[in-house]
Parts: sequence; structure tokens; C-alpha cells
Amino acid sequence: MKAAILGCGSGGLTMAVDLGLRGFQVKLYDFPEFAANLRAVEERGYVEAHGEIEGRVEPEVVDSIAEAVEDVDIIFLTIRAYGAERFIGEASRYMEPGQIILNWASYFSALRCYRLFREGAPEDAILAEGAILPYFAKPLEPGVMWVYAVKQHLWASAMPSRDNPQLMRVLREFFPNCQPMRDVLETSLTNPNLQPHVPPTLLNVGAWERCGGDLDFYGSLITPSVAAVMEAVDRERIAVGAALGLRLMPKPEVLKLEYGRYGVRGESMYEVYQTLKSHRGWRPRMTLKEFAQRTAFGEDLLYGYVPISSLGDQLGVETPTMDSLVNLASIVVGRDFWSEGVTVRELGLEGLSAGEMIRYVAEGGLN
Repeated sequence: MKAAILGCGSGGLTMAVDLGLRGFQVKLYDFPEFAANLRAVEERGYVEAHGEIEGRVEPEVVDSIAEAVEDVDIIFLTIRAYGAERFIGEASRYMEPGQIILNWASYFSALRCYRLFREGAPEDAILAEGAILPYFAKPLEPGVMWVYAVKQHLWASAMPSRDNPQLMRVLREFFPNCQPMRDVLETSLTNPNLQPHVPPTLLNVGAWERCGGDLDFYGSLITPSVAAVMEAVDRERIAVGAALGLRLMPKPEVLKLEYGRYGVRGESMYEVYQTLKSHRGWRPRMTLKEFAQRTAFGEDLLYGYVPISSLGDQLGVETPTMDSLVNLASIVVGRDFWSEGVTVRELGLEGLSAGEMIRYVAEGGLN
């Protein structure tokens, strides 16, 4: 079977090695302004991984999205949240009948891009999202990845979820450990990145600025008090999910499913992160501004906290902790995250009741 991987940062190149070592044919593509990694792969003739995945493969590097999606069984997006519209909009124009495109960075991407996708893709093509990337990996050098962890459990859903049976028939060929979720509301609200980036960064901003991000992120920044804020974020996420008829797993339970093989245990947020050995030792080594743009604020706030708060407003669920963190981050970084972030309007859910939202993500419409 064949897969296209669009977006070739650490996650995409790690996936190329993983799938290639397991016998799949892989095509790689990225937009020219982000293609430094692909040029390194072309120069080497291979992409290489070490750590939890060991080996090298020789994927096919292509020069256009049209070439990438041609004659593949599934298209995987391994991108930052802010790239979803561009990639899905471009790829949908070249997709073949029955093809699947799945974005592993959920962040409400399927809802954000659903109308755009339907405008360009064949009628029976499928749009889907996973809750999170299958790997925790960082580059050692261009074209060489260090894989800290491979996740044991993955979750995905199609938009609309009536396409889940067809999605899972293909997706499980590539990732047998992936389970279907009720819908894309559940995948985005299960996104495990919603808790661990923003509170530790904001509540340790002084230490971060003094050392330029050269610190053990998970080992030193998540203290009991910081973990308490992460717990509050998690409770608000679960409450918004409950208003949509979802029984979301608390984050500690999600971590134990994902990383159980790495010794994760405990009941509280602080306990599980203290035992997350796979993540110990990772040091961002970037300025606060860089980290804010790439990860914590540029992703988790704009495409996580702001849309969840917007959903909460429409459903009558308060999200005071998330709101406070968005306000504080706006002051620290000097950006208005509320005006930049995604709301129910961009998700196509404005004015809908909880029941209508559930119906929309199940059927793709309300008619």
C-alpha cells in the first residue's frame, strides 16, 4: 500500500521511516519554503531515525502535491495547526475518488477545512483527523530524527463520522493501534497537547527568558502548582465535551494509554508527568517568542483554547482558566490571541445547539 506524507518536519520524516521499514511505499512533499528537510533527504538519498525507531529508508521525494497524492491509498498531513487550510485546500483539488486525507494535528482542522475540502475533492473522498501525531520526535540534524517515543494508542475520526468504517479499513492497515472516535469533536477535544505546553511556559516565563529555553521542559517546568493549572484546563475541556454528549478521558488516562510502555503511572497530572520518562531531557533551546509562535501559543491557544472557549460560550459552559491563560499570553507576547484565534464561526458551528452540532459532525449537514 502507498501513502503520501505532506509536511516534512520531524513528525513527517519519522513517519516516513516508520512506514518504510514496515514495507509501505511513501511519497514526501512539502511546500518549497518549508522544504529544507526534503532537500537534505534528497542529498543523502535517505531519511534516518534513531531511538525508539531505528533505521533508514529511501522515500520518493516529489515536487508537487499533484504528484504526491497520485495513486496513493491515504494522504497523511504531519503539519502545524496553522497549515491545515493550505494543505487540504491544495490537496483536495488533485484527490482521486475514494481517497482519504487525514491530518494528525487535530486542532479542529476537519471542521475548519470541511467546506473548503468539499469544494475541491471528489464526492466520495474522505476528510479525517487524528487526535495527535503517532510519535514524539525531534531532529538531530536535517534528515536525521531522534524518536523519543512511539505512541501505543491513536484515535481518529472522519468528517462526517458516517465515513468512519471506510476510514478505519484503510487507516488500520498503516496504524493497527488506531481506534475510531465518535466524531471530530471528540478527536479535537482529546488532543493531548492542550494541557502540557501553555501553563508550564506561561508560569515559568522568567526562567525561560533567563536561559533562552535551554531547560528540561517536562522535567523542571511541571511542578505541583503548574500541574494544578493543567488540571483546571483539563476539567474545562471535559465540561465542554460533556455538553456535547462526550465522556472524555481525563488527560492522565490518555497519557497512560499513549505511553504506558514507558512506565507512566499515577492518578494526578503531576504524578503522570513525573513518570513520563520518554519526555525527560527534552530541551526546547529556543526563545520564548519562537516557542510561542511554533507551539504553545501559535497552536494551542489559537486552535485549542480559543475555539474551546468559543464552544463553551455557545453551549453555556464557562472556561475561566483557559480564558485567563489566553489573556495572560496576549500580554506576555504582545498579540491579541482572541482576535487571531478560531471560533465557532470558522468551525461552521455558529448558532447551532449541541444536538445540531452532533448531527452536523455525524452527517456533514443538517438537512
